[in-house]
Amino acid sequence: MLAGCETSEVERRGDLYRRSDKSVAAGLAAMAGGVLGVARWLKPAARGYGTHTELGLPPCNFLRLTHLPCPSCGMTTSFAWAARLDFWQAFLANPFGLLLFFGTVALIPACVFLVWRRIPLRQITENAQFNRAVYVATALFFASWIFKLSVFHFAGY
Repeated sequence: MLAGCETSEVERRGDLYRRSDKSVAAGLAAMAGGVLGVARWLKPAARGYGTHTELGLPPCNFLRLTHLPCPSCGMTTSFAWAARLDFWQAFLANPFGLLLFFGTVALIPACVFLVWRRIPLRQITENAQFNRAVYVATALFFASWIFKLSVFHFAGY
């Protein structure tokens, strides 16, 4: 190889980086900010679930039919509590919701970093470690549901 002809890692990544990568990262950061803003605006339901009805969404049919919380029961309430920095109430509403809240907060600077370093999002999502992280997140989601089932109070049912 000729001296001075080496390409840096950033230059190689720049060849793979597209304008759409910047748009996707900016869109993800904007959506994360919007979700956090809505979570702060909502008033968390004291019973630990049902905050989503403030958005005009119907009550949970799974809960109505089975009298048991669905896997995402309390997720919106968890976000609303976490947006008020009441992490204990957020955890009680839905433990996975609290983890997802922290992930949503972390997504904003992560997207800025991806744009700044010109790293395509697909470079992360096509990684085997990303797949493992998805499996772990799925397991935590269902573990959270088991927790929710074990502490659920049948208020009003």
